[in-house]
Amino acid sequence: MKRYILSRVGQGLATLLVVSLFVFVMVRMTGSPLDMLLPVEATPEMRAQAAEELALDRPVVVQYFVFLGNLLQGDLGTSIRTRLPVTELLADRLPNTLQLVGASIVLALLIAVPLGVAAALGRGGFWDGLARAMALLGQSIPSFWVGIVLIAIFSGVLGWLPAGRQGGPEHLVLPAVTLGLFGFMLSGVLRLLRGSMIDVLDGDFIRFARIKGVPERRIAWHHALSNALIPVITFIGFYFGIMMSGTVVVETVFAWPGVGRLAYEAVQWRDYPVVQGVVIVIALITILANLAVDLLYCYLDPRIRYG
Repeated sequence: MKRYILSRVGQGLATLLVVSLFVFVMVRMTGSPLDMLLPVEATPEMRAQAAEELALDRPVVVQYFVFLGNLLQGDLGTSIRTRLPVTELLADRLPNTLQLVGASIVLALLIAVPLGVAAALGRGGFWDGLARAMALLGQSIPSFWVGIVLIAIFSGVLGWLPAGRQGGPEHLVLPAVTLGLFGFMLSGVLRLLRGSMIDVLDGDFIRFARIKGVPERRIAWHHALSNALIPVITFIGFYFGIMMSGTVVVETVFAWPGVGRLAYEAVQWRDYPVVQGVVIVIALITILANLAVDLLYCYLDPRIRYG
């Protein structure tokens, strides 16, 4: 197990190195931030002075190694637009995104797990049809359109919930519903759990449990579900990082102050350090989430052993 963990940590560090190089190169292909910060009539002397102040006058290779050296020390740089440390901006925005993603996953699981089990137990019946319909809708309807419709109905017409921004728990309802139910999380868990439960219920150990007289409810929710959850947990661990990086649409629609909206604003202003910091932090969270999922396998299935 220790060898496996060390191997995964090494792979994670190598992945972060590749991500840092990729985002460093790609963000500079969008153009110079001087075009956004300086007026159109700025003289070449003004541009040269601004580039020197922002350390953009150095060769790109030198800039990358300076960025990498600072990154190894936990320094993500300073925002070009706000002149605040990127770590400070992320510390302010990251909890909001984690709150939104966590609430979305919990909401999706509360619906997908019982509905997926019911669909597997009653194949071809009402619950199976409902599960398939919800999975199809979750994959087909764009989340930004759902967000606009929910705001129009529950905020504009009914006045039950706020349209956006952060506040009390009621401010989290519409963004979480949009991201959790129409952001592929619900549909993905439904489809995976239904298929996995069907495979497990056809297993020999389930037949043996029925022969022994174990109640059907206990077979489904104890014996079968614990085995069927393994691919679902894999999906959640993998999709967690995608949700972290994909919140930009939902956060923009609902004016939610998270890292997705921060990245959107940074791209608009060509704020290199902020974009780099957001991408690297999300990559790190994704790597840690996948490592946690792999280690969780040992508790869900004792047959799994890592060499």
